[in-house]
Amino acid sequence: MKTPQEGSPGFPDPGRERQIMAAWERFLQNGEVAPNTLRAPIESSWSRCLSAGVDPARVQAPTVLPAEELMTLRALHRELIEASVPIMAQAREFLSASGTILMLTDPRGIVLQTEGDPSALEAALDIRLMTGANWTELNCGTNAIGTALSTRGPVQVHACEHFCIGIKPWTCSATVVHDPVNGEVLGALDVSGLQRTFNHHCLALVLTAADRIEERLMNREMELGERLLVAGLGRMSRLATGGLLFFDRKGRFIKADARADVSLKAMAIKLESKADTRIDAFSADSSAAVGQPGLPEWLLPGWVEPIIEGGRRIGTIVVLPNPSQGKPLRPAQAAERVRNENLVLREEIVGASPALQAVLSRVSKVAPTDSTVLIIGETGTGKELIARAIHQRSQRAARAFVSLNCAAIPQSLITSELFGHEKGAFTGALQRRLGRFELAEGGTIFLDEVGDLPMETQIALLRVLQEREFERVGGTEMLRCDVRVIAATNRDLHSAIAAGSFRSDLFYRLNVFPIELPPLRERKEDIPILVNYFVNRYAQRAGKKIDSIRKKSLEALQEYSWPGNVRELQNVIERSLIIVDTNEFSVDKNWFSHEFQSSPRVGPASSVSAEQEQIEAALAQTKGKVSGRHGAAAILGIPASTLESKIRTLRINKHAYKGA
Repeated sequence: MKTPQEGSPGFPDPGRERQIMAAWERFLQNGEVAPNTLRAPIESSWSRCLSAGVDPARVQAPTVLPAEELMTLRALHRELIEASVPIMAQAREFLSASGTILMLTDPRGIVLQTEGDPSALEAALDIRLMTGANWTELNCGTNAIGTALSTRGPVQVHACEHFCIGIKPWTCSATVVHDPVNGEVLGALDVSGLQRTFNHHCLALVLTAADRIEERLMNREMELGERLLVAGLGRMSRLATGGLLFFDRKGRFIKADARADVSLKAMAIKLESKADTRIDAFSADSSAAVGQPGLPEWLLPGWVEPIIEGGRRIGTIVVLPNPSQGKPLRPAQAAERVRNENLVLREEIVGASPALQAVLSRVSKVAPTDSTVLIIGETGTGKELIARAIHQRSQRAARAFVSLNCAAIPQSLITSELFGHEKGAFTGALQRRLGRFELAEGGTIFLDEVGDLPMETQIALLRVLQEREFERVGGTEMLRCDVRVIAATNRDLHSAIAAGSFRSDLFYRLNVFPIELPPLRERKEDIPILVNYFVNRYAQRAGKKIDSIRKKSLEALQEYSWPGNVRELQNVIERSLIIVDTNEFSVDKNWFSHEFQSSPRVGPASSVSAEQEQIEAALAQTKGKVSGRHGAAAILGIPASTLESKIRTLRINKHAYKGA
């Protein structure tokens, strides 16, 4: 390829600095440039800067990102940075005494990395040519980085060709780095130095370096594509499916097998194998966006299988249903099923109180992240509903949500339940069994009543949170896992830590993003809304028509303190609807588990937790009966096994209530 010579339209001519400076001064006065004074790319850039109101007196880039924001930005462009590693390393060596530096930017012109001559790096600080600075034309006028990004091509800008006065002592050469799959601009590569370092070969250097980065990106895409297809072959061999669709890690559709073509045709769906055909929800970067991109109407979440390797999403496989197993869903039918699947979740979180809205605001903020969440609240406040809401709004929504009540599993079996066991690990272990963490791979695990975990299981859970790995009971192999953990408790974990029954290091790992649920007594304005919701729900189930709610009953429901919270309210309304034989809904106040000021206290007369008071009140009402339709567990709305565990933990003597 023939290289343009200095002074040609492709390269600056350092011998014309005085003429260009004079042309710049006239341009600022009247906005005009005499013919053949400037190279076309520079004249166009000056015009853009003048139209945008760029200050020609600017002496440096205006701002630099804070370190934390820069770290986040570098994480977002991790793959571009990784592809540039060997190029930047060579720059450190070859440019060390050249008076120049090599820079990599993101597509907005923010500098991500710099390498080169230490003296040049130091001099560049004067104009904020440094990591975190934004070098678009709008910020810094005509410059190689900004102009290359504006024109999407290579450019050299020398000395007085810069638009801003403070940048004119510099010379720079830059080009853009493209996504090798779809041509999207990923960033820019630039070589800069003081004007005495000008050399037209600098542009050839950045072009060659950019080509090498794009080549490394392409090799990476091909490698990941091969691994994605291998993962698909494994599924084809063991699943009788309606075919597989393959999407790369940016959500771009890349391939469909023969069976998938038949299934798509039956569903009247047409996908084209083009780089611009994509599903944003499948992008590995979708978690960084505000909110969660949705799936197309025709695509059900249960068909989606993200392929995770080393904690990173390398692509997505859509496993279509086998047409022989029934008539395929049309897009409208599929959309209706998705809406129905999500409807229950949305409807269950009922209320408009400021306290509940504050909780939902925190849910919306934490859901798109992958942070561990600790939900704190009394029994019956809806901790699992909030956990499901977080999962449904996360990038893991298409994968499993696995729930486990830690208090409902015997302590001797809880570790096996969580992490699985090998054949022969203990008496009765007749075959290998997968634990909840393996079942939740790629999705979310919800650990309710996490405060009831035995100490040895707490240690194993801590390892999962720290190292993302675990070992099956009786196993010798350490297994990696990619699971988001959401935990919940109604216990005071600080007191449990002080008592030595809960590890402080585990608490701090779980308590990354705490969400405290208000009890129903602190959001009484939601009670009429909840009553209407539950009355309509259970009336439909019972086949009854309810036209109104008795005013006195509604007042009684609002006055009551609801120690069992929403779950107790739900139970009272369901019970009332079974009995009511008119079109007006009413309740019997005798069904309320009042606070029983006269209930017998067992043990020392020290302060008693609200949870203990609720349990003792329910035991007093049932005369010590725990299980059954009329037992204390039913009143509190929790499993009998959970209540028995709480009675043991709180050292309540349930037998003392049998004669109460």
